[in-house]
Amino acid sequence: MSAGEARPSVIKVLLESLTDLVLLASSLPIPFLNYSEPDKTYFLITAGLTGSFIVYYVRDAAQPGGRYVHVDRVSGKHTFGDTVSLEPNHVSVLILRVKEHGLGAF
Repeated sequence: MSAGEARPSVIKVLLESLTDLVLLASSLPIPFLNYSEPDKTYFLITAGLTGSFIVYYVRDAAQPGGRYVHVDRVSGKHTFGDTVSLEPNHVSVLILRVKEHGLGAF
């Protein structure tokens, strides 16, 4: 990015629950979530219109109980696990553990 270019805007959206964020992540073509241990926050970054970024997040969330969160598409419930689920109605969402980020405070 050159000195004359404007930085893209970042829109932060606080969701009500981890379930909402997990359901959103499970609908993506490549389902994944980020977890920031220092912030105790799960977040997901998507591209918005006009070059902006939308950061969906949930604060004060418990540490992940595994490497994946499995979402049952029928019931909408989720569970954690260390391997990909082979259940036909499940989507396995990878959880990336982020050490640091440049998004500012959540």
